[in-house]
Amino acid sequence: MKTVIGMIETRNESIPDAAVLGLCVFSVVNPLIAQAAFFLFPRPIGGMNIMQWFQGLCFPLILAMLLRLPAGCITFSRPFSRLLLMYIVAFGLLHLRLVSGGRMAAETASTERMVYFKIIFALLLWYSASRIVQSYESARRLLQWILLGALLSAIWVLVCYFASMGGAHYVSVGVKATAGSEGVSGKGVSGFLLPAAGAAVYLALHEGSCRWAVWAALLLVAVFVTFDRSAQVAFAAGLSWIAVWWLLLARPRPSVRSLLPLMCIAIVLGATYYAHYGSEELIARWTHDFDRGEVGSGRGTFYATAWNWFWKDSSILDFLFGMGYGNIQPLMLTGSGAFRHTHSDLFDMLLIGGMAGLALYLLLLYTIVALGKDMAVGGLPFACLGALVISFGTMSLLTGLMAFPHTVYAFGAQCICIRVLAIRGAEQPRAVVVGGPGCLWEYPHRKRQIRTHQRCTVPGCEPEDAAARQTGWGNE
Repeated sequence: MKTVIGMIETRNESIPDAAVLGLCVFSVVNPLIAQAAFFLFPRPIGGMNIMQWFQGLCFPLILAMLLRLPAGCITFSRPFSRLLLMYIVAFGLLHLRLVSGGRMAAETASTERMVYFKIIFALLLWYSASRIVQSYESARRLLQWILLGALLSAIWVLVCYFASMGGAHYVSVGVKATAGSEGVSGKGVSGFLLPAAGAAVYLALHEGSCRWAVWAALLLVAVFVTFDRSAQVAFAAGLSWIAVWWLLLARPRPSVRSLLPLMCIAIVLGATYYAHYGSEELIARWTHDFDRGEVGSGRGTFYATAWNWFWKDSSILDFLFGMGYGNIQPLMLTGSGAFRHTHSDLFDMLLIGGMAGLALYLLLLYTIVALGKDMAVGGLPFACLGALVISFGTMSLLTGLMAFPHTVYAFGAQCICIRVLAIRGAEQPRAVVVGGPGCLWEYPHRKRQIRTHQRCTVPGCEPEDAAARQTGWGNE
């Protein structure tokens, strides 16, 4: 009987491990497919590109994986399950209201369903990560694989930039920029890479490893060559938060020795770029729209059009429940002459669902911000989580990221991993070895072992405090 119970427990433990591996593989493969999609299938198949086909196939696999998880894997998942359920119900009712009322054409309704699927797919991935990532080891593993996918994307972006291949952005304003392969969105790539750089910095400081600092430097360089202005503003906002935290809140201040490679690479590459190109491209990227009397490639007009409809022209029902995503582009065409969405998740959600859409958007942000609850304000996890939220939130407000499932997924999953690392972290020792004055405790993922005079859990092992102090190995 004990053997059978042991086999069942082993099987239950192996299921979350396999699920973590599945998310890890997805975290690497999905961004690679995004970059390779144009080369593999330059034309849509059945009206969808290869990325949409891949995510559509992953959707039932993720559902099947969730059904196999043990019932106990719910430590962090309740807020994310509530968020996912509310978005599914709200989007379904909002879409049904417009389609049944004849306010949306068939083609427009199909586009709207695709956008809603992308958002729900990203939230399903958040829920999956919150169910699966339960231990220090699983959080660290998933975070590493997300960073690996980001690093491979960054390397390809840099290859395309220096080799003058792939997609070329902003050529008309005299700026050399790229997001990698043809057809890849600059804001989608930079919105993916910028939070990943913050997570890499966290690992560099948390583990004292220079390797992660080098990764962070490559990610930031790739973000720069996209010349996405919202990413530049988001980087400045996140860096400002870190500076405020460092000066006023950090207790104790972490050692920045492991960040020396990041600083050196940034200084060397920055000086090299300035020596060859100066500041002309950067100035041209920022002043081109102002010279034409626009703000943010017409975003000021998009925002004004959205707000005027919401506040002045909408009916009571539309004010409360919006016009749906499918009607946003015709509204923008009428108000600004461009057939596109508002380029802001805030205004998109305001038009999609009215006040209900605004509540959904704020709930999404709150669910992530709430991960910082109970964290020490002066601790490194709190600072890095704040930097990720600020950088992603800035880009979400200024350019819109919710239609990029992997960008949204990677951001949320990294925040979840940092939360788990903070509460299940290296202060939990393991693998006790008895011998000598004091006990030898092995801390997870640290290159060194430390002696401590804390009471050992091994029967018969009770080191004396005085002997432990004499060896110079105190509590860490």
